[in-house]
Amino acid sequence: MKYISNYVYRVFRKEELEQFRKSKLFRGNELDINSGFIHLCTEKQIKETINKYFKTEQTYIVKFKISDLENSLRWEKSRNEEIFPHYYGTLKSRLIVKISNNANDEL
Repeated sequence: MKYISNYVYRVFRKEELEQFRKSKLFRGNELDINSGFIHLCTEKQIKETINKYFKTEQTYIVKFKISDLENSLRWEKSRNEEIFPHYYGTLKSRLIVKISNNANDEL
């Protein structure tokens, strides 16, 4: 698949990110576990994801390189029939490219 970007993103709640950084692994939150994969998004999907799921919470946006995730990354239809990146595996903190606390920051 041809990608518009080389990166995908995960929106984390503060506690989730703290636990991820402490344990160095992220197996997903309750929604991810129930879905069978870790929900990721493209840069253009970040704001809508935050507005839909994290409106009143402090969030952090974590950037991952697609080439680091490729073996377990699938692009699948999700909300509004849009294609979203879904990660079938455990994310490792060593793969983090950047952490931002604002969707308006340069990602």
